[in-house]
Amino acid sequence: MTPFLLRIAQAFYSKYENEIYKLSFVFPNKRAGVFFQKYLAEIAGKPVFSPRIITIQELFESLSAYRTADKTEMLVMLYEQYIRIGRSEELFDDFLYWGEILLNDFNDVDKHLADARQLFRNIHNLKSMDDDLSYLTPEQINAIRRFWTAFMPYEGNETKQEFMETWQILFELYTAFRETLHKKGYAYEGMLFREVAERAKEKEDIELPFSELVFVGLNALTPTEVELMKYLRNRGVADFYWDYESPLVRDKKNRSSRWIQENLSRFPSKLEFGSGIPNAEKPDINLIGIPSGVGQAKTVNRLLSQLLNNKSITGSNAGLNTAIVLPDENLLLPVLYSIPQEIEKINVTMGYSLQHSSVASLTESIARLHHNTRTMDGETAFYFRFVLSVLNHPLVTRIAPSETEELKAYIQQHNRVILTVSELGTHPFLKLIFSPIMDWTKIGEYLKSILSEIYRHLTSEKHPDEGGFTGDTRSIDLEREFIVQYYKSITRLQDTLSSVQNMSIDTYFRLFKRLTENLSVSFSGEPLSGLQVMGVLETRVIDFENLIILSMNEGVFPLKNATNSFVPYTLRKAFDLPTYEHQDSTYAYHFYRMISRAKRIFLLYDTRTEEMQTGEVSRYFYQLKYLYSQHFHLKESVVSYNVSAPHVSPVSVEKTPEVMRKLQKFRAGGDASLSASLINNYINCPLQFYFSAVERLSEEKEVQESVESDVFGTMYHAIMQHLYNRYRGKSVLPDTLNAIIQNDDYLTDLIERSFAEHYFKQKDKPRALTGHHFLIGEILRDYVKQTLRFDTSFTPFEYVDSEFVFRSIHQVSGDLSVNIKGSIDRIDKVAGRLRIIDYKSGKGELNFRNIEQLFDNTKVNRPYQILQVFIYALFYNSPLPVSPAVYYLRNIFREHNPAITFAGEPITDISVYLSAFTEKLNVFLEEIFDKDIPFVQTQNEKNCEWCAFKDICRR
Repeated sequence: MTPFLLRIAQAFYSKYENEIYKLSFVFPNKRAGVFFQKYLAEIAGKPVFSPRIITIQELFESLSAYRTADKTEMLVMLYEQYIRIGRSEELFDDFLYWGEILLNDFNDVDKHLADARQLFRNIHNLKSMDDDLSYLTPEQINAIRRFWTAFMPYEGNETKQEFMETWQILFELYTAFRETLHKKGYAYEGMLFREVAERAKEKEDIELPFSELVFVGLNALTPTEVELMKYLRNRGVADFYWDYESPLVRDKKNRSSRWIQENLSRFPSKLEFGSGIPNAEKPDINLIGIPSGVGQAKTVNRLLSQLLNNKSITGSNAGLNTAIVLPDENLLLPVLYSIPQEIEKINVTMGYSLQHSSVASLTESIARLHHNTRTMDGETAFYFRFVLSVLNHPLVTRIAPSETEELKAYIQQHNRVILTVSELGTHPFLKLIFSPIMDWTKIGEYLKSILSEIYRHLTSEKHPDEGGFTGDTRSIDLEREFIVQYYKSITRLQDTLSSVQNMSIDTYFRLFKRLTENLSVSFSGEPLSGLQVMGVLETRVIDFENLIILSMNEGVFPLKNATNSFVPYTLRKAFDLPTYEHQDSTYAYHFYRMISRAKRIFLLYDTRTEEMQTGEVSRYFYQLKYLYSQHFHLKESVVSYNVSAPHVSPVSVEKTPEVMRKLQKFRAGGDASLSASLINNYINCPLQFYFSAVERLSEEKEVQESVESDVFGTMYHAIMQHLYNRYRGKSVLPDTLNAIIQNDDYLTDLIERSFAEHYFKQKDKPRALTGHHFLIGEILRDYVKQTLRFDTSFTPFEYVDSEFVFRSIHQVSGDLSVNIKGSIDRIDKVAGRLRIIDYKSGKGELNFRNIEQLFDNTKVNRPYQILQVFIYALFYNSPLPVSPAVYYLRNIFREHNPAITFAGEPITDISVYLSAFTEKLNVFLEEIFDKDIPFVQTQNEKNCEWCAFKDICRR
């Protein structure tokens, strides 16, 4: 294989030799120029002066008096003209999105030399066109008529009217915007191209900073490029060379051939040289399907290792004849980590985008922090999730490690959903970050202060005053470089927005993000040494023996990207503006030219079908397979992963001496006690009991944004206890309960105090409830009132106690005594009997058929609530008969008897059942302390649904 650029270098050096420096070569990109210089140096074999190497964009810039304007600055200027011309009061925030669309449309109009007056002004009114159609071609007239018929086929439509009103000002906006740029000496790329092309079209005497130009490897020319190249050709200073040798590229059925005949006939080459496409040896193409993006990167490692072993990659510049092409640039880092260590030198043409840096993620977190600020107690307050995002950021924890940990613990401990500025300023750096911003003009200095502090801290880490630094100085250098680039971007944005009067904080951050998305930090290295990692556009004109192309999926390569535009497809077609066919032809040329001289080609694609991914291979492979198979050795394979579900072994814990030692604390004399809840846990699942009771494991506490059922139940318990505590030892009458029901102010106070203590974790700071909390408070009020109404049916009754705590030693057997504790929600006396009442926020059973049913863990709906009140009754020493009851709050709004029933009959004296209950309870208690019975998983997987430890059991 003879690379195209090598043959160009050979031809021109053969003709000009040492005089070649007098020429100027124009390439599609800078990378092609670098390779051309490499080949030229190899051919010369001695030092020679290099010819001038420029890109097509640099050529236009050298011939224009304009300078390319900053995109953000152009958006501001465009907005100002829009407000003036349209007499609109639209905010810059709302204008921003479609302002970018307008810039792209203006750029297309100018690069393709379209008549803006015809396009933007005169098509908005079909009737006016009927008077004079001479300035439009028949194709344009038909396209316009088809568009309006399809777009809005009837009059009087409001959307059509708004669309037409927008179109009416576009030409004036286009003209005024260009005039504003002209006065400042600036231009967008299309405007700059058009200015040069129109001067060339008018055959002005343009001063050329070169004696002869050689255009190499261009293809999809815009009309502005055509006009300049015609002008230079006619002046006799231009020569043209096209990489159209591949039979696939030249095939008229292939979209890649769209511009071939036109370019060759317009701009022929002066020098002749033979074909560089090998005919004897067919290239190998391997299509490999991989169900993963990272899996593609891992496959790159295997393929490169094979090429090394086969000596397909050799020499001191190992890998220079090999390129990894990334249509999806998100795979850059996985690919870099997957390159074998044998390949020491890597050249990345894509750079490392600032949007992937840690300082970018910090800026994003800060933007979210200020997005939803509010005022609380006269202070600016922030949402806890965004606060935690900042506190968990490595750059922040690096500067204030102890303070960030303390703040995170404080947020969790006090359930702080909203945090005020005064709570967060525990460190100077944190005080700086959590400073309130009321005006968007202050954001620039605010961000620069933060970046300066981070930079100062990183510098002090790298150059400590005392002792040496043993950390990774390269990562610090990279972070500092990112910070410098960000600092410059902020300064530039401040200058650009200096004339803007009205903007929101969100818009500023959005603009800043868009500005930094296009910035990258280049990797340092020798561009002509080692493996080449590049995007699709960087491959133009360059040839490689080995190609590994990733993401060969339809929609990725070729790219499926519907461009947002104010100019509909039919009108773009009529006015010769670029459409999706243009994009398809461009990408087809890039692909077929890229593979034309390669010997080994590996096409990797993602086989996954999920969300927007279809798992479909690119159309280019199907074309190779069914149209051009005679040109290649094709091979297809799919990488599959054996991800069959492994057998999950049952989890059990033997009662080792260490486990028995931990269980000892529950025996009489120990410092721990078994509760009704823990006993229920053991019956449900012995392993769950082991985790929670023996090892004392629990779920990680999180800030509760809403009132969960457990907190709701706790607040209900607290309110009911407070209401009844005033009547301890007294008789409660219907009038008493009705008076409480009517006293909404009193209930509101109790609800707010309960929220302050149990939800906000600020017992001494009750406050009025708002929003979602207000709604929960009203639900709580309804439950409390309904409970009181429900209790009137049992009046008069004597209130005994609430939240009664007991601790007792229970003799299980001759050698086993255990500590038992509990808290009884409420005890009252009705008709000579004590009622032991348990409140439950959900729903459940009140009836059971036999004692065994309470302990049967094979049943899905075991009445564990009844077992709980039985334990309470067993350890509450009462001289009076005890009647157990459960208040299910979900049933409280309908008439029912809360008493526990046995076979449908209410239990009026529970002592009748306690002997059999105790006997069964003792069996399970002995089992807990039996060293020969391990803690095993439950067989009833229904119990695992809400278990905190199910991930451990892999249930």
